[in-house]
Amino acid sequence: MSISRTLTIPANPSTSRGIPVHLTYDAKSDRIAYASGKCIYLRSVKEPSSCIQYPGHNYTTTVATFAPSGFYVASGDESGNVRVWDCASDDLILKGEYQILSGRINDIAWDADSKRIVAVGDGKERYGHCFTYDSGNTVGEISGHTAQVNAVAIRPCRPYKAATVSDDGGLVFLQGPPFKFSLSVRDRHKNFVRDVKFSGDGEYIVSVSADRSIVLYDGKTCEFKRVFENAHDGGIFGVDWYDNKSFVTCSSDATVKRWSVDGELVNTWKVGQKLVENQILGVTRTKDYVIALALSGDLYYFDETHEDAVNVVYGHQKSITALAVTADKSLYTGSYDGRIISWDLDTKKGSVIKGDPHTNLVAGIKSLGSSTELVSIGWDDKIKKIKAGEAVTIKSLDEQPIQVASYGDEFAVITESCVNIFNTQGDLIKGSKLDYVPSCVEVSEHYLILADSRTFRIHVYTKELEPKNEKSFPIMRAKPSFARISANEKYLAVGDSTGRIVCYDLEAGSLVTSRWSFHTSRVNSISWNKDCDHVIAGSLDTDLIIYSVEKPARNIKLHNTHKEGVSSVEWINETEAVSVGADACVKFWKVEY
Repeated sequence: MSISRTLTIPANPSTSRGIPVHLTYDAKSDRIAYASGKCIYLRSVKEPSSCIQYPGHNYTTTVATFAPSGFYVASGDESGNVRVWDCASDDLILKGEYQILSGRINDIAWDADSKRIVAVGDGKERYGHCFTYDSGNTVGEISGHTAQVNAVAIRPCRPYKAATVSDDGGLVFLQGPPFKFSLSVRDRHKNFVRDVKFSGDGEYIVSVSADRSIVLYDGKTCEFKRVFENAHDGGIFGVDWYDNKSFVTCSSDATVKRWSVDGELVNTWKVGQKLVENQILGVTRTKDYVIALALSGDLYYFDETHEDAVNVVYGHQKSITALAVTADKSLYTGSYDGRIISWDLDTKKGSVIKGDPHTNLVAGIKSLGSSTELVSIGWDDKIKKIKAGEAVTIKSLDEQPIQVASYGDEFAVITESCVNIFNTQGDLIKGSKLDYVPSCVEVSEHYLILADSRTFRIHVYTKELEPKNEKSFPIMRAKPSFARISANEKYLAVGDSTGRIVCYDLEAGSLVTSRWSFHTSRVNSISWNKDCDHVIAGSLDTDLIIYSVEKPARNIKLHNTHKEGVSSVEWINETEAVSVGADACVKFWKVEY
């Protein structure tokens, strides 16, 4: 047996209110690069579900920039570390790692030779540094600012120049290489300057600011050309050149605008209403589109002929904490921030569940029988029903839910003190107070399983919550974390907090095997295949493992499948599985017997 990854749906870019996001584009591979969590993603523009994930950083990443050659990417993180790595091959070989600043890296720029890098941000000793990509040797210095530097740009043709902009409201022009201070412009912007770009032919520099203005300079001398006052109804976060005679800007007013260098407004694209989640924090020009990033993390595709987006790429920004696969070839994922997304398994395209979503971590999602309805629980102490792309609250709980399990048109929810069984309308069918704190729950046609978080005992009940066979079940060695009954109700697999999985004979209450013990940390998810002879398990240790009932000592293991842990895994069919994790990615796996 073997298992291999077939597709990764990446996390969408990480965003924070009021902080610009620098997206970069490589025309040779038609990909954009961005940071999300502790990973960097190189994502295809034409096929957004196709990407390369780079998990090399140990701290939250902030920016990634393609070299003009297309062979390397330089990426930075919140610790001030910059990594240069090969993006042309699947191995993602590290070329160099350099500690540049003592704080956050805000932006990175390459020169046209793809040899020199300027990284800027927030540091104690300095706000930027110039170095060679392969050795890290210094090739100049960034000076002239009194606050963190938000963006940097290098003139794409000789003679090379560089420009940096900062929270101090100034633009510094640098000669080079080696890059050194030439002049400072302080009187053009009245607030934080958030982005700066050279035109493709090097004739112009454009800078944008939180004061809603755009300033155009000469690309060779930094001589002032023109100012665009009140260009947007909100602060401007990003700018990119559309061609050598026009550029695009994005703003908190939920619009992207294209301007000519003569001051004429050419296009206006709207994301939607002027809501906080629609604030546009980043923009980049690709071969066919202008791609804008909203605060919600969604990527909007615009072209010249439409005022509204021609495509919207939805995804998660935060850790995915819940997963469900339905009978109608749909996949549902819920994340730490309460967002739930429905994915089409054929097209791998996602859409956000609207209506009344969770406001906090989604603790579980389960499908209800053969219908298209699902239920979800969250740390907002709500039970939601999902149907036709809408979420509605059907029950408010007195305590925070721990887990949810479903069978047919009924589902069970556990809290610290009780277990309750509901129908699809949220009506209580059966409930019981418990004299122990449950750690996991599972239901099937004839059984309800609970685990005691203190004594590690497995409690087996009927659907009417009557005890059944529970004394004969061997006690677990550690706190049970997840339980799953096979489809034929013959087996019960229970994982614990140490990474061990115990398989029981459900009817006899006897031990089948305790040799499924190759995880090194908490088991977060277990799923039985259709034939009920294999399980696939995901753990906090980032590994996916397939175990066999007939040959318990043998297993198929995949290391480092999700950075910082696997949250959930499910079989889609006999030969395919899907997993989600703390890296906010959805990954599909092919199993060959």
